[in-house]
This record gives sequence, structure tokens and C-alpha cells, in this order.
Amino acid sequence: MSEDLVTTRPLARRETLELMAGARVGRVVVSEGALPAVHLVTFAFDGESVVFRAPADSTLAKAAGDAVVAFQADHIDPTTLTGWTGTITGHASRVRAPAAVVRPEHPLSEAGHGQNQAWFSITSELVTGLLVRHTTGSGAPSGQATGAGSAPSSGA
Repeated sequence: MSEDLVTTRPLARRETLELMAGARVGRVVVSEGALPAVHLVTFAFDGESVVFRAPADSTLAKAAGDAVVAFQADHIDPTTLTGWTGTITGHASRVRAPAAVVRPEHPLSEAGHGQNQAWFSITSELVTGLLVRHTTGSGAPSGQATGAGSAPSSGA
């Protein structure tokens, strides 16, 4: 009888940020009514800070202003269940001059320039990342963390 395992390897800060920068969609986790809430966003990096926008009157915009938040992006192949996941925890603040952080090469500059948009930047104070590999067998390679069940969901 074989057992399905997910093995992981921690990623360095730089490697995690580079992988996350290549993702197209991420998740911003904020506190809404003292409970965690997850919002799907398109984003870009400005140095090591994540930049995203949301409708100015949205619950995300209200919760992300001047708050500690988490940002997560990943890529997990649905067939092989291999890939990576990265999380940034930092301070979100409203960007008052979006032109200062959004450049033509950023995907955010292409669409959604509505006047009712609020722009935010998240500092990357804590960065964690994992390389994920799905294996089938009776044990994991030594020195690697294991966990039963399914891999993280694919979001990017």
C-alpha cells in the first residue's frame, strides 16, 4: 500500500520574491470584523513591495488602508501537484500617487484605470516560500517536511 506525500523545501527570500513576481494573480489577506478575509487581486512588484488596486469603496480597500496584511501567490501544477507557494507579511498603505509606483511594464497599467480605484503598496517585511513536490511512496526523503493530504490550491 502506497502513501501520497507532499514534500517541501524552504525557498530563500530572493527566490521566493522572484517566483511571486512572475505570478499573475495573488491573494491579499486582511482582517474584516476581526476575522481573516481573502481577496483575489492582480498585482505588480515595485522593488520588494507588492502593489495592487481595488475599488475605492470595497471592503478590501477599507480593510487594507494602514494595516498589517498578508499577500500570497503560488503556482501548483494540477497534474503533478508540484510547484511553489510564497507569502509576504507586511504593512499595507494607500498609494496617493500611483504614477510613482506603476510603470508601463506593470500588468496593472493595462486596464482598470477607473477613477474609483484605490492603490495600495505592501512592504515585504516577512517573506516565506516553499517548493512543493508531490510524491507517492512509503516515505519522504530525509530532512524534508511532509504532510498528508492535498497540495495548496493553484491560484496563479
